[in-house]
Amino acid sequence: MPRAAVPRNIIIVGAGIGGLAAALALQTDGHNVTMLDSCFEFAEAGAGIRVPPNSARLLLRWGVDMAKMKKSVSNAYHFVRWADGSTIVRIPFENIVENHGAPYYLIHRADLHSGLLEAVKRAGVNIVTGAQVVDYDFETPSAKTSTGRVYTADLIVASDGIKSIARPLLTGQPDVPRDTGDVAYRILIPGAELLKDADLAPLITSPATTSWCGPDAHLVGYPIRDGELYNIVVCATSRNETTDEVWVVKGSNDELCQRFASWEPRVQKLCKLTRDFMKWRLCDLPVLTRWVHASGKVCLLGDSCHPMLPYLAQGAAQAVEDAAVLRQVLASTQSLSSALKQYESIRMPRASLVQAKTREHQYILHIDDGEEQKVRDVLMKRNEEQNPVFWGWDKRKNWLFSHDAEVLGHEGANWRTSGREARL
Repeated sequence: MPRAAVPRNIIIVGAGIGGLAAALALQTDGHNVTMLDSCFEFAEAGAGIRVPPNSARLLLRWGVDMAKMKKSVSNAYHFVRWADGSTIVRIPFENIVENHGAPYYLIHRADLHSGLLEAVKRAGVNIVTGAQVVDYDFETPSAKTSTGRVYTADLIVASDGIKSIARPLLTGQPDVPRDTGDVAYRILIPGAELLKDADLAPLITSPATTSWCGPDAHLVGYPIRDGELYNIVVCATSRNETTDEVWVVKGSNDELCQRFASWEPRVQKLCKLTRDFMKWRLCDLPVLTRWVHASGKVCLLGDSCHPMLPYLAQGAAQAVEDAAVLRQVLASTQSLSSALKQYESIRMPRASLVQAKTREHQYILHIDDGEEQKVRDVLMKRNEEQNPVFWGWDKRKNWLFSHDAEVLGHEGANWRTSGREARL
């Protein structure tokens, strides 16, 4: 039997991770979902992605076959100094399931997308590819594609990313994503190459997230696909590689090696092993005035309303939380307009806070050597409110990782009190 208070016809625009999560959550709850995406075929793309417990629990609960995916599970978060590789702090994750109710997965983005897509198809969602939405009627509501076809529904969920065309139409305000001044190098190295080197092998054999913190840059590395690949994201001050028109450019191994020639030996070795990679402009948005159109029939979800920088690894996770809350409010409220207002009031404060803290970490992790850096390193070791890493203090870590977004009773609802533990 459907849980939905009123089963509805729903259109979701955009088949990224957030859109697929919403489609799965809503279809399995008794709604009739159609997905529209501009691509003609879903091909393997992207690099690694971290799936923290606050989103892993939801994906497991909704039937995504995580066991089928090749993946690693992070057993620690290791912050190290850029110059000599010495430890700033190592935060153990061995008891992540006991403490937070779900694993902390390290996955190839393409594998996560494929697993979600498989679950969405199994649930019966109608997926329309080659359907680029170019206009909306928010009152009907309807979405018009580049071929002229018009799709109507009871509810439209715009999950069309940071370059969303729905967002300025919905808010009534023109917007331009903010260039943060950083670019992200997204790199994959065969795990076998690391295993040949005694210095690099532990990065594969002891799965953890390693973050090298240095002036104007930091590198985050972790194994994916059971160690078949080592994923690296380099977030560094832009050298004008991208433009307002072109956000993604090809990287150069020579430039990479030169840029990090003074960093610790492991970083230099990883740079030399790097093959082709792309560099991405990192952008976000100011907090929006609203996520829901005045008609009460259209809402935003994921990067279309709260695009996040990668510094807290919460971008996709927060989109999955959006999907969970949308599912619950539609199940508990007969009025669509009231449900969407509730969705906005619940999700906007939490996602906006994470978004703001993510931007703060751009500065925290890139501090140049000196007194400020020494104070930061000392505070990072302390499990207290003054720790500059958002989840470096247990209270904040529990608020983030242990949150069950399907519990609507109160902010920070914890998986331990929800009675809805994920199937592991």
